[in-house]
Amino acid sequence: MQIVIGNLPPETSAEDVRSLLTDEIGLNDFGSITITDSNSENVLALVQLLTDSAAAADVLTAKITDFHWKGRSLTSSHTHMFKEG
Repeated sequence: MQIVIGNLPPETSAEDVRSLLTDEIGLNDFGSITITDSNSENVLALVQLLTDSAAAADVLTAKITDFHWKGRSLTSSHTHMFKEG
């Protein structure tokens, strides 16, 4: 499962998002972070969660949504990645 974090400031890096998640949000166990075009006004981060629990993702996205970080109110939602069986 993955979450999307939106309304990030321009030039946000994966390391910035890692710091946000660990230091500010309290999430220490997650996978890769992918950043969209960091030079635009609409920077998004896609964060791989190490769980398949939609309930856990809901709690996390609720904690991130409207979190004030670097002058921005963040947005967040979760997405499911489907595995071919």
